[in-house]
Amino acid sequence: MNSNKLKMVRKEIGMSTSELARRSNLSRMTINNVEKGKSNPTASTIKLICDALNKNPTEIFFGEFVNRELQK
Repeated sequence: MNSNKLKMVRKEIGMSTSELARRSNLSRMTINNVEKGKSNPTASTIKLICDALNKNPTEIFFGEFVNRELQK
């Protein structure tokens, strides 16, 4: 999973980890762990993060993997 893209998207829209945690009802530690690749988010965590960022899960978490698979 491309968790580093979460940090990029979050920073592009000018949102702190604290604000994302607040909007997603997740802990700041959870957000940090997902961004650093220390944990793989569950489907429900992905949904909460994407809803808070107003993004599609594919844009943040699966984009590169899906694109690579489609090119095969």
